[in-house]
Amino acid sequence: MLHRRGWSVAATVLGVLLALVTSGSPAKYAVTGLVSGSLSGTVRLPVLPLAGAVAIAAAVAALVCRLTSVRE
Repeated sequence: MLHRRGWSVAATVLGVLLALVTSGSPAKYAVTGLVSGSLSGTVRLPVLPLAGAVAIAAAVAALVCRLTSVRE
């Protein structure tokens, strides 16, 4: 998405960090579910964060496809 390599790496690192530590992050819910499941023996599926992650991924993919067609 970004033209310069340095900014692309910095934006990716920031995005990954936010995805792992933000309270609404699907990745955080997945890791929390794995840890609590290993401690208690039961695993709960985080359906709502999964649905949110799928919706965000679909929106980002649509945006990238649209921007790619505009740039060419």
